Amino acid sequence: MIKRGHIYWASLPGDKRRPVLVVSPDARNDKASDIIVAPISTVLRQGPWHVRLRKGEGGIPQTSIVKCEQITTLRKEVLSLEPLGASLTLRQMTEVERAILRAIGIPIWE
Repeated sequence: MIKRGHIYWASLPGDKRRPVLVVSPDARNDKASDIIVAPISTVLRQGPWHVRLRKGEGGIPQTSIVKCEQITTLRKEVLSLEPLGASLTLRQMTEVERAILRAIGIPIWE
């Protein structure tokens, strides 16, 4: 089963293969035909809607950012069968959740 907090390779429209972080809950991932993801990029631009991951975190091959302003749904078939590595930590997933909220205009109080 595709799991929240794990990074998978995906074939995105217009792109080659790209890592994506699964942000949809496991209950949805189990039942739906699609998955909610945030794409990951090695172009390290700073932004309140980006979360930086160091090489190796979640199994990514190099330092990258999770682009939380570009959340999207993908059919399960375009994701690799296995995740790149272990799940991101609870702290990292909380950062991702906060970045998604910022990206859609919900104020986050620090």
